[in-house]
Amino acid sequence: MLGKNADFRERQKRAPLYEQLERHVKRRPHPFHVPGHKMGHSFDSEGRHRFQTILELDLTEINGTDDLHQPQGVIAEAQELAAEAFRAEETRFLIGGSTVGNLALIMTVCRPGDKILVQRNCHKSVYHGIIMAKATPIFLVPAVDLATGVAAGVRREDVERALHAHPDAKAVFLTNPTYYGMGIDLEKMAATVHRYDIPLLIDEAHGPHFGFHPAFPLSAMQSGADAAVQSTHKMASAMTMSSMLHVRGERIDRDRLYRHLAMIQSSSPSYVLMASLDLARRHLVTEASEEWDRLLPQLDKLRERTGRLAWLEWPEVNASSVYATLDPLKLFLHVRTEQIDGVALQHVMEKHGIYAELADSSHVLLAASAGTTSRDLDSLTRLLETLDLEVEPGEERVLEAGVVSSHYLREQVVSMDEAVDAPSEMVPLENSLGRIVAEMVIPYPPGIPVLVPGERMDAQGLAMLLELRLGQTRFHGVQDDRLQTIRVIRK
Repeated sequence: MLGKNADFRERQKRAPLYEQLERHVKRRPHPFHVPGHKMGHSFDSEGRHRFQTILELDLTEINGTDDLHQPQGVIAEAQELAAEAFRAEETRFLIGGSTVGNLALIMTVCRPGDKILVQRNCHKSVYHGIIMAKATPIFLVPAVDLATGVAAGVRREDVERALHAHPDAKAVFLTNPTYYGMGIDLEKMAATVHRYDIPLLIDEAHGPHFGFHPAFPLSAMQSGADAAVQSTHKMASAMTMSSMLHVRGERIDRDRLYRHLAMIQSSSPSYVLMASLDLARRHLVTEASEEWDRLLPQLDKLRERTGRLAWLEWPEVNASSVYATLDPLKLFLHVRTEQIDGVALQHVMEKHGIYAELADSSHVLLAASAGTTSRDLDSLTRLLETLDLEVEPGEERVLEAGVVSSHYLREQVVSMDEAVDAPSEMVPLENSLGRIVAEMVIPYPPGIPVLVPGERMDAQGLAMLLELRLGQTRFHGVQDDRLQTIRVIRK
């Protein structure tokens, strides 16, 4: 657990950026600067009662509030406190989600043509970064958890094999934990990557709470990674879009990194969002642990009670697991009956006011946090226990690892950056077999591409997309979000 030192905890009680905004509001200033609502004096009359107190803090770069792109005052101090809390050497606030952090990291370590080892089941922003950098991805196929059929992390031996085959790679970019909360042994992975003297970059979007409680895995910074991007809004208490980028060591050119951040982040960053990062850091250090102490036994009780249901299974780490850690805050329901699938179960939940993070044919994922209440968990437990579902002999939903992982094995015919700019045409999805895809096909959530530009559509990939389309999956990255048609490179 972080922060047992008394001096550390005393420093961490401060929230310098938030405190400065509050001081400014108390002066009752005359705002002859942007934004145009003038601290809430002009705003929609119906929405004002909801937004008024937030609008007072919605300021800009005036004397005393500092500048995100050239921090020397309260923002610099807030970022220094965050670096201390998260065990980084330097931390930067991100107003644009983890996306801008991933983009900036890739464009920092890669120049056109450079190789980068990338976990294939990574977020779409990683692919966008590769396209923007005109880099060459060397894909690392993740191990598949046979119990649930979902892709977990990559194996250390696969990374070492790829590094041996591509000694000119500039970095290794991995996702840890996955959307489902599954993680690898990052300390051992960092030691492996560093033997080749290149940086290990981690998309830690779903792990901002790691390292802040004994029940959670160590964070990427604690495990020796060179950089980590966290969505502080996902599993911690910052506002949506608010993220952080943490850096350690000498393997990353920080000046180049910060130049890229300045290019892709807004020149008018939200002070409300930045203040929420300041407060989320303070909350993690000073308050969240007690909230987790209350929550975690309740999550154990939920798993115990619903674990008796024959049609439902909870993943757990054991000797045969392809993952080393599992986030206890991720409630990952594996449906084991043909009487209902995950998407239908999600709809049942929503009718009872329970809104899950995502669902697919075999799973429902719910994300708990320090903000999850006893009422939330009681409602979920009662609903699951009242569903009259059975598993008949031979009826259990079977998941084949080969099928699940097949979409990671497409043939890359053209580089991604060339494919997105190549002359293209729209064809019916059913007629796309053998064609080279010119757009990114991303079921959302979780936002992990199943096809990327430049890959050839094969029979397995086509069958998978047809099945996803039948299940009314939402798609990002494509022009036709119903996937009746798909963009391919013109012959």
